[in-house]
Amino acid sequence: MKFLVKDSVIVGMALFAMFFGAGNIIFPPYIGLGAGEAWLTGFLFYFVSDIGLALLTLYALLTSGSIDRAEGLMYRLGRVPAALMMGAIVVCLGPLLGLPRTAATTFAISIAPLTGGGGLSMAAFTALFFLVVMAFTLRESKMVEIVGKYLTPFKFFGLFAIILGGILMPIGPVNEATRLDSVMQTGIMSGYQTMDVLAAMMFGLVVINALKAKGHTSSSAKFMSMSIAGLVAAVLLMIIYGGLCYLGATVSAIYPMDVDRGQLVVLITTGIFGSFGSIMLGVIVSISCLATAIALAGATGTFFSSISGGKLPYNAVVALVCLFSAVTANFGLSAIIAFADPILAIIYPGALTVVILSLAWAQFINNTAFKGATFGAMAASACLVLEGRGLLHLGFTKLLPLAEYGFGWIMPAAACGLAAALAGWASSNNKEAGQPI
Repeated sequence: MKFLVKDSVIVGMALFAMFFGAGNIIFPPYIGLGAGEAWLTGFLFYFVSDIGLALLTLYALLTSGSIDRAEGLMYRLGRVPAALMMGAIVVCLGPLLGLPRTAATTFAISIAPLTGGGGLSMAAFTALFFLVVMAFTLRESKMVEIVGKYLTPFKFFGLFAIILGGILMPIGPVNEATRLDSVMQTGIMSGYQTMDVLAAMMFGLVVINALKAKGHTSSSAKFMSMSIAGLVAAVLLMIIYGGLCYLGATVSAIYPMDVDRGQLVVLITTGIFGSFGSIMLGVIVSISCLATAIALAGATGTFFSSISGGKLPYNAVVALVCLFSAVTANFGLSAIIAFADPILAIIYPGALTVVILSLAWAQFINNTAFKGATFGAMAASACLVLEGRGLLHLGFTKLLPLAEYGFGWIMPAAACGLAAALAGWASSNNKEAGQPI
């Protein structure tokens, strides 16, 4: 029992480091900047839509018995659709979006401010960054322990020191006015941007493999270990998220809303600690993004190795992913975030639908309903994204309930899921009765 708790705490610290990467350090201060005195509201909605849903995803993986499957919760969609859906999630979080963003964020916040635009080029930095990521990731069995025991303590206490400095020496007064159209919607959409619900689907397999390597193989041991790990990660993330939102609020009367999000973090830190703050932040961000990059690269390698039955070697996948990410990272942080928006807006609702159904009604809903609801959520999201960019003019999307809060996909998901469930039920009854379908 003693070793189970110890190992679970280390895994929880690793989960904190995995989740707290590029997006997590740039979004909370921006929420505080726009929310002003309503920063706490923005923080709560951000936390719930980010880590709250991510932890529910891990719980759903455990209770559904799918945490050992490469396709995870998606198995209810059928073998091929599940593999395609999880493959799309893994590619988005890995080489296409998530991994390049960690390197781009590190360069924007850590390297560029310190070198003043000279010295190490972005191309040279990204090559070095992913060489380090690959070196740590190739040892699959030790990856979680390296992140949890060695990278997390430095990362957490460094960030906590910045937050404490901002509380004791606030840069300015908190703006009484809120400059956001909707604090709640901004918090929710920022939680979307971190991609942590999707990341939880990837990290679940990596973490459970690490626990099994430590000898915790029974269902009860895995459930207890993941519960402890999730609690540890949630507490650490709540402290850091809340602190960063508050720091953003302390400059809400100073900086405009069009300030670059990466630059905002630099401005806050230098405002508290002066030039030393840039160095301090640079080191912390580098370690934060490195930890997340190691986890993402390792999870990508684990997924494709598992889903292929070992035909795609783990080390080969990791090497290829790091090479591709080193190239795409050179497009820059702003371009990567802009490119991520429409893709995430389509994939995320489908993933959330599967998570919600797995948590609430998994025992009562057939696989046909899972497929229908997921298709409905993603189809509605695709329409919303295309119309929002002027590429489609349907009109009805504005009438969808909760569309103004970013949840316009819920009603179509429910309708398509119900229709698919009824169709599946009718088909089943016809087969039992021996009638033609």
